[in-house]
Amino acid sequence: MASTLACLGMHVDDLDRLGDVLDQLPADLVGRVATDEGVVESVRHRDDSGACVVLARLDGGVVDLVPTFESDRGARLGGLGVAGEAVVADVLDDDGETVTRLACDLVQRRHVRDAGPVDAAVVALGVEVGVHADAAAFAASDDSVLGEPEPGEEPMRLTAQSFVSYGLFSGDADPEPTAFLAGEVLAAESRTHAVTGQSFHVLQVETVGFTATVCLAASEHPTLPAPGSVVAGVCYLVADAPDLWSFEPQPGSP
Repeated sequence: MASTLACLGMHVDDLDRLGDVLDQLPADLVGRVATDEGVVESVRHRDDSGACVVLARLDGGVVDLVPTFESDRGARLGGLGVAGEAVVADVLDDDGETVTRLACDLVQRRHVRDAGPVDAAVVALGVEVGVHADAAAFAASDDSVLGEPEPGEEPMRLTAQSFVSYGLFSGDADPEPTAFLAGEVLAAESRTHAVTGQSFHVLQVETVGFTATVCLAASEHPTLPAPGSVVAGVCYLVADAPDLWSFEPQPGSP
């Protein structure tokens, strides 16, 4: 199983090493918001590979860290609601109808203010994902089996475009932003992180209701998945909706 950071070419042994990596990357202030605890500023550290880490800072200390990838927006999200450290949202189609729902780590979580539908990039960090040659190969694999079949009966199987947000079924007030995601690879390329030298794969994947950017650690997947193949497995979901960023004035500002 790969770590979320490994999926972005940033596998590190400890937080001190991660700090060293981030110190070598450009840092941009992307948001500022007043909270009950104080003013939180969000700073994006972006590598030329597209790999990003967004740090939320309060009184000089880091209160949140979100790994993500700078990618095109491929989902329309509505009904955003904060649930602990995660955000739950509806995935909408072109007519505004709900296709599915998800729990994700939203980069702009502290900036959700009764927001209407927003366009977002959904990044799926593939921590435990398999790659199949095509939809038929996925359908014949164990990865497509849903639950335990009754003795003597054929198992129920997921399709090559399937999505199940685990956090929504846990009943927790603070759901985990993990999901089972299966989808067809539309495009794929390999990237190398400029600071760590580690490689990772970036895939555009069509799944239920949205196009996700799936990032895979090259250490776990030495071969770049080809367009037309199917990836399926457990992913950590991160959403980035830039239109939600705001810059509230600092205390004492006129």
